[in-house]
Amino acid sequence: MLKSLFIYLLVIVSTQTSLFSKDKIIKAPIGYWPPFAITDKMPYRGIDVDLLKEIEKRLAVEIRIKKYPWTRSLSNMKQGKLDIISGIAKREERAEYLHYIPTPYYTCSTVFYVKKGNSSKIKKYDDLYNYSIGYVEKSAYFLKFDKDKKLKKRAVTREIQLLKMLKVGRIDTIIGTDCQVDYELAQLGYNKLIEKAEFTPGNNVHLYVAVSKKSPYAKELDTISEVVKNIVEERKVKEFAKKYYE
Repeated sequence: MLKSLFIYLLVIVSTQTSLFSKDKIIKAPIGYWPPFAITDKMPYRGIDVDLLKEIEKRLAVEIRIKKYPWTRSLSNMKQGKLDIISGIAKREERAEYLHYIPTPYYTCSTVFYVKKGNSSKIKKYDDLYNYSIGYVEKSAYFLKFDKDKKLKKRAVTREIQLLKMLKVGRIDTIIGTDCQVDYELAQLGYNKLIEKAEFTPGNNVHLYVAVSKKSPYAKELDTISEVVKNIVEERKVKEFAKKYYE
């Protein structure tokens, strides 16, 4: 009886450790989304890069980060070609192929930006129908905007494109998350050229880590969730952020 119990426990332990071992690789996509992902040159850095490295250390595995456009990152996660993704907001359609880690690691707010002196032109949601609006393709901002097909929206692949288009007047307003766009404005020196519109949706955008439902590491969701929870509770993410915002 004792021998059988020992063998049973040994099987459980070996099963648990087989996924999280140094010869196993967790594949993670990353884009260009400073200060969360600064990937214009090697080595990559940013809040999300630091977060993934911390998860890697605590799980004692290798997390291999590869740069992809956002739409391709989502497609690869859906197909199970990649295992884990960061910097993602919750949406019902994404939850069909992703397991979200319950604890968000960062919170931003949705903001509309306009050229300096035009903030009062957008005082309420309905004012948006008068203008062309730039946004990043496949990004989640707030449900009313995301599902509104009557708005004159123009999709691009990166936030920096939006800011440059707004600066030269190719677009009337852009939508973005303040934690990212404010950083980009400061880096580009556009603070005196672009400002926030008076209207704000008043919502928070929580950023999560998620695991592909087709990834073998989906079986270890509880373990990954506990690691992310501990990192957030220890305020490690706030420490990462200080390096980029100060």
